[in-house]
Amino acid sequence: MKLLIVCVDRDNDLGRKVGVQTPVIGREEVLRAAIAMGLKDPEEADTNSIFAGLKVYDDYKKSGVDAEIAVICGDEDVGIKSDAALSAQIETVLTKVEPNSAVLVSDGAEDEYIYPLLSSRIKIDGIKRVVVRQARNIESIYYMILRSFQEERVRRKFIVPVALALIVFSAFSILTGIMQAFYANFPDLTWPVVFLTLGLYIVIKAYNLDEPIKAMSQDAKTAISTLPFMMLAGIIIVAGFVGMWNVMQTSKPQDSLLTDSQWQLQQMITIISYLLWAGVFALILLGIGRALNVYVKGNDFPYKFFPVVFSILSGGSFIYCVLFIVAFLNIPGREVVDDIFLFWVLGMVFGILVYFSYNMIKEQEKTSDWHQ
Repeated sequence: MKLLIVCVDRDNDLGRKVGVQTPVIGREEVLRAAIAMGLKDPEEADTNSIFAGLKVYDDYKKSGVDAEIAVICGDEDVGIKSDAALSAQIETVLTKVEPNSAVLVSDGAEDEYIYPLLSSRIKIDGIKRVVVRQARNIESIYYMILRSFQEERVRRKFIVPVALALIVFSAFSILTGIMQAFYANFPDLTWPVVFLTLGLYIVIKAYNLDEPIKAMSQDAKTAISTLPFMMLAGIIIVAGFVGMWNVMQTSKPQDSLLTDSQWQLQQMITIISYLLWAGVFALILLGIGRALNVYVKGNDFPYKFFPVVFSILSGGSFIYCVLFIVAFLNIPGREVVDDIFLFWVLGMVFGILVYFSYNMIKEQEKTSDWHQ
């Protein structure tokens, strides 16, 4: 029975700071890597976890257990990319060592994300969590916080969103002050925009959308073919906000039979309609530009563009239909039954097109794979 001691460095500090190629297998190689890491950055937590792994290894060897130790590293881009690198290194280590079970050594909860990757391949006997003791005074706490913010990983996770919120808050506070100098009833959009920005940032990080967004931004920078569509999309967005602003400036007619609440609801529905269709057509134009860019680069048109466009049109139609239903139920005199029916049918038609176009693309991909 052979036992494997696994030390995990999920963000690849060992590779980035010391240049060690992983996986590192064997006590002497692991000790050499730990010493190099300690000399390079004595305050690095991964150094402590590797030494802790060596101690666990020595303890097992003293008790007569046939054991081996290995260090595996992920990638600086913590997430799917780092976990893929860890999975590949796990396979390499298991092939070379051929253990029957393993003990996982980590310096925190983040490294323990690897537990499912490891446990799906080998039996886990235990987890060794390494906690570094620190002096318990205010100066030490301040120093630890200061040092942690010097880590690039911490900066990306905590400083960036805070800085983003401060920048957006300051910019829109200045913009609101300028606009209110000309229009007394201009609304203060500062906090809604701040929360919207932070919400989008959290969604991007939560669903690992960094890479697709980076790819799209690179395409936008390098591909001239997308520029006209980006400009048109920007014009449509601006037109939507102009229409929204004009609606906000419209006062209630003296002869209107609507109550104040009904008038406000009508204004709100009209504003949402402007922004809805501006967003729909802007997204479609951006999609067309990206599809043409892919076609120009690879001479192969991305047919997955069609289900995406149909989905956007279907969603827009159904939302517009809901707006008409709200108007019909709450605002007297609004004859919108035909519009409700029309946009409900359009939503269904576009939804059916999504289904058929998606299935056709899937069948085409299966056929291509079969021929290959």
